[in-house]
Amino acid sequence: MLYKLVEGNGQILAVAIHNGHELRQEVADIMALDDASRFREEDPYTGAWTTIVANRIVVYRSRFEVDLNRPREKAVYLKPEDAWGLSVWKTGPSTGMIARSLARYDGFYAELHRLCSRMEREHGQFVVFDLHSYNHRRQGSHEAS
Repeated sequence: MLYKLVEGNGQILAVAIHNGHELRQEVADIMALDDASRFREEDPYTGAWTTIVANRIVVYRSRFEVDLNRPREKAVYLKPEDAWGLSVWKTGPSTGMIARSLARYDGFYAELHRLCSRMEREHGQFVVFDLHSYNHRRQGSHEAS
């Protein structure tokens, strides 16, 4: 599952777009990064923050599969400079794998558009909280604070 959407009443939407750590098997098979390296760049546990509002989206897939917080043409990291200098892939993703990731990106934004359009119709205005965390120990837990 790419994400979970909960719809309720109200004019606030909370989104934890980098909460996820999961990978599709075809992505995991060529992923060069270990779990800890990916985890440092993800925003774990931000999904829990979304429960303060009735409308929420929690993404379960890793940004290393498809980064929903980037423009479509940059949503799949292809080079180290796309991902803070990290070498993401053992071998480059195939065009088919990229297309499948971008199809998920497109589906997410179609659903987001539908939800935001509904909220606008019902309330005129609404607020989106795009929830992220800050990792002050990017090199690991051993780093001094």
